[in-house]
Amino acid sequence: MADYLLQTGDVAYMRSEASKALPDAVSILRRTLESDKQGGYAESWAIAYENIPARIAFMSSAEKFAVAREDVDTRFTVTVAYDQSLEQTDRISHGEDTYEVVSVTSSRSWDTSKRCQARKV
Repeated sequence: MADYLLQTGDVAYMRSEASKALPDAVSILRRTLESDKQGGYAESWAIAYENIPARIAFMSSAEKFAVAREDVDTRFTVTVAYDQSLEQTDRISHGEDTYEVVSVTSSRSWDTSKRCQARKV
């Protein structure tokens, strides 16, 4: 009899099934910093991973007022495969939209996917 509720094969099966529920294809952009030869740096974004299966879901929207201007902060939850590299400093591109990763869930041994909170840039 097993000592664990889920066996290794069970988790592998759940991960393969979870990946079927990711209908969108996104690119993950990673930031690079290059010297501007004046003591500063220039920021650029390059595709680190392309055509990654994902699911982008609307989470919330809030209006913010600062310095006589109104901004709308729209948040999304982005789900990718459990073993996909995704960092808090990344951006996600989907069609014409770009999202800035705000936070990434911590990894756990039984995860079937990885989620992050992102805001539209």
